[in-house]
Amino acid sequence: MPGKYSVLICLVLQLCFSNFLEAASIEGVVVTEHGSLDGAVVKAYPSLQDALADNRPILSATGVESGFFRLDLPEGRYYLTASGSEKGVKYFSFHGANPVIVDDKPVWLPFAASPLTLPIVKKGETSSIHGQVLFKGKPVAEAQVSLYSLSEKNVRGLGLQTKSTDINGKFRLVAPPASYMLIARKRMAESGKMPLAKGDLFCFYGANPLTLEEGHEVSIDIHCNPKDDLQAFLAPDLTIKRSRSELTRFRDLKPITPEMGIAGRVVTRQGKPAKDILVTAYLRDPNKTFQMHRLRLASENMAHTDGDGRYFLPVNKSGSYYLVARQNSGESPLKGELYGLYEANSDHAVTVSQGTATADITVGRVMGEVSHNAPLPGKVSKHASVVKAPPIIAMDTIWSGEVVVEGTVLVARAATLVIAPGTVIRFKRVDRDGDGVGDGELRVIGRIVARGTPEQPIRLMSAEQKPRAGDWSYLLLFTSGEENVIEYTIFEHAFTGLQVHFSRAAVRDATFRNNREGIRFGRAELEIEHNEIRNNEIGIRYHRLEGPVKIYGNLIKENGVGLFLVPSPQKYVDFSEDTYITDIRYNTPPIIKNNFISDNLRYNYQLGERLSTDIQVGGNWWGSADVVQIRRTVFDRARDPELGSVTILPILSTPVQGAGPRKGGR
Repeated sequence: MPGKYSVLICLVLQLCFSNFLEAASIEGVVVTEHGSLDGAVVKAYPSLQDALADNRPILSATGVESGFFRLDLPEGRYYLTASGSEKGVKYFSFHGANPVIVDDKPVWLPFAASPLTLPIVKKGETSSIHGQVLFKGKPVAEAQVSLYSLSEKNVRGLGLQTKSTDINGKFRLVAPPASYMLIARKRMAESGKMPLAKGDLFCFYGANPLTLEEGHEVSIDIHCNPKDDLQAFLAPDLTIKRSRSELTRFRDLKPITPEMGIAGRVVTRQGKPAKDILVTAYLRDPNKTFQMHRLRLASENMAHTDGDGRYFLPVNKSGSYYLVARQNSGESPLKGELYGLYEANSDHAVTVSQGTATADITVGRVMGEVSHNAPLPGKVSKHASVVKAPPIIAMDTIWSGEVVVEGTVLVARAATLVIAPGTVIRFKRVDRDGDGVGDGELRVIGRIVARGTPEQPIRLMSAEQKPRAGDWSYLLLFTSGEENVIEYTIFEHAFTGLQVHFSRAAVRDATFRNNREGIRFGRAELEIEHNEIRNNEIGIRYHRLEGPVKIYGNLIKENGVGLFLVPSPQKYVDFSEDTYITDIRYNTPPIIKNNFISDNLRYNYQLGERLSTDIQVGGNWWGSADVVQIRRTVFDRARDPELGSVTILPILSTPVQGAGPRKGGR
């Protein structure tokens, strides 16, 4: 009885809305691959959460033919589903265009419904979800299966984690007990493009939300349908026509002109228009400083550039937006792809309050630019200059003498910053976001050349009278194109002296001391040679086994932990909380040899939580030739059975000669 009353109430509400609000009609058909689905019902919900809970639906009326429907809705934004049964099989469809914006135009909107399969649950060693992605009963290889929290307002991006299906369309996700949404996608043409194009597969698991309990494995099938291509879904001999020719196809509707947006042009470093680049805006939290991991891999606000590199990106909320332009999406920056951030300020953010804001972006090839001749320092003059935040270095620049940084300095993509021998860079401690770390930062998305000498090293340090680790953030290399050079440079009092992500760099004969971390890197092409890394909480911290990276001839001594491999903080394809799977395009583990790694207070080498990968670090001096004694300084599977194993053999029998900075120069 309650179900009947709820349907009656919905029908009454529908009549009330029709009488008092402007309404629009949606007509369409619900089909399986075998034809129209007789008796199918389409439901409209005001939110994604309502759709998942089947709460407050507005129900369709029967259309002119079998499987056809009509749905009258007040103007607004809705999530639409369709369901029905045939020959004992239940069918379901979550429309790939959701959320659908309804105005006063009658439209034609068909649904492709797939079999609704319930999960199979059994006890297992871990809480996991596994299954198969199918299109018309056949497995879909290389589909991306994403796991989302029920609190998500939409189902864009990679969610909590994403895995690719194997050649048989199969996948496995390990996750904590909770309720989730599962969605799969398959791009049929060029990989990495978002949003989905016509013919790409969209696959919403029909029994969402899915509850995963502790110590249970859930098996499911996820069925797909092609975006904006009903004919490809139907059997070859079937055709479905519109109920009325005057109905506008939903896919042909011109987008509603937004009240607010961002417009501009994307160009390469050479000033040429960048065609077919995806520009994405991410709403910024004004109380937090820019951090690269906050850039999600998809957003509601996306637009592609035209042949002249121009774009218009509508936004539905006033505020400050991070702005990113790139060729690909759905994964971390790739070597060689065109990538750029808005560079008019160090937050990479543009503010939109009304109308259209203007924002031009310069893109460059990640780790793929041909190095040009950077300006060389001439006669070094002794002077002091204050760089106030937020400064932008937009052209080739030389620093010398003493430079005081307050806030963030951004080296733009088309610029090179050269730091002369003997230069001292002092960072004032300013903590705007209250995280306990100074915001002072030198961020390079262009190029930096810092060549000190043994007699005149470059110094990056705190400007405070009583300096301490964490007074400033770091020198960050992010999606830089050309090779960056750091030689005979001293890093002190930072959160991390140097961070390198999606960039190329050579770090030689430098000193990292009295920082929380000496060096941190992710995916990079990196040489770390003959450096002294001492008295930091962590000497070298890294979170990707993707290179090439060479760590050679370094003195890594008297830190809390010498080398620390931890899980990546970013959400990207084929990485989950329980394991690390290297991107096969960058599968080159770091070469760590001929280093003096000794007397670190807790461990000389440590694997972080959840890392089950085995690591090779043979060919180093560990302060002893006694293997048993060395093993006590390594944290791996021997101490935690869930971790991988660290192989230290072969070990060097005598200390490395010449480890650390070379006194006579290179």
